[in-house]
Amino acid sequence: MGARSSPSRPGAWRAADEVWPWSGWRDPYASRALTLGEVGCTLSHVRAWRRAAELNKPCLILEDDATLVSRALTNLGGVLQDLTPLEYSLCYFAQRNDAGPKPLLGRYVHLVDYHALWTLAYMVSPQGARQLLDSPWRERLIPSDDLLAARFGLHHLKAVNRSYQLAPGALVLSTNQKLFAPAPAAFQDSQTEKAPPVKEPDLGVSVFTVATEDKPELRRLVESGARYGAQIEVLGMGVKWKGGEMANNPGGGQKINLLRAALKKLPPERPVMFVDGYDVVMTRHITEAIEVWERHGEPVLFAAEPFCWPDKAKARDYPPAQADSPYRFLNSGGFIGRSRDLLALMRAPVQDGDDDQAYYTERFLAAAKDASARIQLDYKCELFQCLNGALKDVAVDEGRGTLYNRRFETTPCIVHANGPSKTWLDGDGASIGGRRRHNYGAMTAEGAQQAAPQAEGRA
Repeated sequence: MGARSSPSRPGAWRAADEVWPWSGWRDPYASRALTLGEVGCTLSHVRAWRRAAELNKPCLILEDDATLVSRALTNLGGVLQDLTPLEYSLCYFAQRNDAGPKPLLGRYVHLVDYHALWTLAYMVSPQGARQLLDSPWRERLIPSDDLLAARFGLHHLKAVNRSYQLAPGALVLSTNQKLFAPAPAAFQDSQTEKAPPVKEPDLGVSVFTVATEDKPELRRLVESGARYGAQIEVLGMGVKWKGGEMANNPGGGQKINLLRAALKKLPPERPVMFVDGYDVVMTRHITEAIEVWERHGEPVLFAAEPFCWPDKAKARDYPPAQADSPYRFLNSGGFIGRSRDLLALMRAPVQDGDDDQAYYTERFLAAAKDASARIQLDYKCELFQCLNGALKDVAVDEGRGTLYNRRFETTPCIVHANGPSKTWLDGDGASIGGRRRHNYGAMTAEGAQQAAPQAEGRA
């Protein structure tokens, strides 16, 4: 990703600029990938820093939706008086403050000793502008809110601080009152987070689904995958479906045969996730899914559900669930493992019209008798959440676009609306997968001003 314009214009991009978003970046709030809107927003801030460095004087940087709060008319002069004798790098003018007293460095400004979140309005000194420009923004671009905090050692994620932080000593301040708030329609009109996600490079994991027809439900899955860093590969598109229909008779063996062929083309050590195509949404970054799987010891890990299907009689053969979980039975709509282990699991032939869940269940039950078996179920819904019979256990976090399992206090990465729960995804679950953010709803001018102190939004 590059950015070019005439170098003769003040603050213009240099002809040699090459900009690369941070590979595998996860938004700390919503666990999603960087968007193109956030890239553009951060580059606009970079241009402003360049201009401040060229002018060699403190500059007030405002985003295009910043509006002056009435109290600023009387307090702004005092803020500037406080700042004049200080050798500061940055002063936030619209910062959301942490609770509790803060060290004062004047009547109107205090020291920032917490993770600052908002770049709506801030003053940057020439020194601070140069410190920001010397950060690794070209090689690992991140949202401006996170970049400013990380550059001065204030980001709550240690890994981000390590990649950006200056030597200790930079002075970061905030005004005691918010002098700027977002314009009334800022949250409704902003495209920053609603923009398409940056396409991730190869993160070392493959994600597959099977779908023989292009449907809105499939696009919903693929779009959610891109939002969370996974480029989901669709197997079987345009192929005649011979795998049966759940409403009439079990089926799905064709999914196994299509996946087996794809696995044979991958390196044996490659982590692979499979999800069903028409009733699944991804809700957290793919790298978090890998971390969950690694904590389990990298087995073949299947989703779990409350119902033994398609053969209820098999329930007596299942081992007891961990943690007294009601999610005791294998669900084949989501699983993960290394390519070699999945191929070993699929060694036995299967007919396209045979049932895939019955096929995997037989192998899980056989493996359960062996203490060294490498097949596990996700009993606590740490990675996969099946919704059929489980809606009482889950709550939607509309702000983050995620699902929360109240029973186990987990936030699954994959949500599978199996069985009669399918319609839930476009009803009560419409926000999961980042499809609708409640803080982008319509807001009145008065409501926007009241919401400003609590706003989580990006630039």
